Amino acid sequence: MRAGDESAGGSGEACLQRLLRPQPRVATGLLLQGIASAAIDISDGMAADLMHLLNASGTGAVIHLESIPVDPELATLDEEEYWRMALCAGDDYELCFTVPAGRQAAIDKLKAVSPVRISHIGAITSAGLSWRRADGSELQLPANGYRHF
Repeated sequence: MRAGDESAGGSGEACLQRLLRPQPRVATGLLLQGIASAAIDISDGMAADLMHLLNASGTGAVIHLESIPVDPELATLDEEEYWRMALCAGDDYELCFTVPAGRQAAIDKLKAVSPVRISHIGAITSAGLSWRRADGSELQLPANGYRHF
């Protein structure tokens, strides 16, 4: 958090507790062994860390915004700020991973035993990154994630 940052509304207590006491997804990461083809910890914002994963793999992605789990406390923000906070703010400590289509049955089984919710949010493409709204229109996001300094 930085001086001048605005609250997302509500008490903000849930967001603050996740910031002060992050819960690394180690158990889920271990369960993904042999299932996921690529994975990254989201610490600098999903937009930035997903780009790291895509750049390292030489691929792109289409992400369906309505499929991304977002803290309900952000609901009071306008759309631009909502998605900027949800995708670019950082300190999420969640996992973003890819699963080949042939391993869908394994990921379905994992969903049943994982200690955290697993959401299918998009698909890997040959290039580019597109953030799609439910109506198919594209959301433009800044290319950077959380700035440490």
